[in-house]
Amino acid sequence: AVVTGASGAIGGAIARELVKAGMIVCALARRRDKVEKLRASLFDVAGNLNCVECDITQEEDVKHAFGWIEGAYGGVDLLVNNAGVITKCLLTEKNNTKDLYTTMETNIIGLCLCTREAVKSMKARDVHGHIINVNSIFGHKVHQAVPGTRPLNGMYPASKYAVTAITECIRQELVYLDSQVKVSSISPGLVEGDIVATHTINENDLVKYMPKLKPE
Repeated sequence: AVVTGASGAIGGAIARELVKAGMIVCALARRRDKVEKLRASLFDVAGNLNCVECDITQEEDVKHAFGWIEGAYGGVDLLVNNAGVITKCLLTEKNNTKDLYTTMETNIIGLCLCTREAVKSMKARDVHGHIINVNSIFGHKVHQAVPGTRPLNGMYPASKYAVTAITECIRQELVYLDSQVKVSSISPGLVEGDIVATHTINENDLVKYMPKLKPE
């Protein structure tokens, strides 16, 4: 299995549970130290978790990571597209261009690059694999900000709406290709972890007062 964003709260929890279920997991992450810490906590099954340094916004990184996985394990049977970011900027703030690109490149382009390489691997081996996109409730509804609170960065729900559409488009492509590969989308609410911590910058932030799930 390949799990992207495995150095984050949700990705780490997913990787842990897959390893405990008996799968060999390749964790794609930019922060190797956090994955190594997770690996150490798995004790006797730690050998089933591999950290593959990869910035999914960079095509060559993605190709190299999936190439390494193919060489080491023959290919990919399960892909969990979990990596995602949310920035602090608002759509109308000045000097926000870098944050806008970061959100779209990670949440959309990175997901597409990893999906492309995973499907390529599954098709080559005629594997009835599975692609799981970790979406969000914000990919289905933009929540109204409470008066006086800072709204959610608009590019984040925009990117998650894109994931909703992309998941359906991938499904249709797989049907067209007569492939047995499955694709699913999971849309949790807010989850305690890095993304929420990053977005909460003062006492008036909307996300500070919203209920949150545990990563597990």
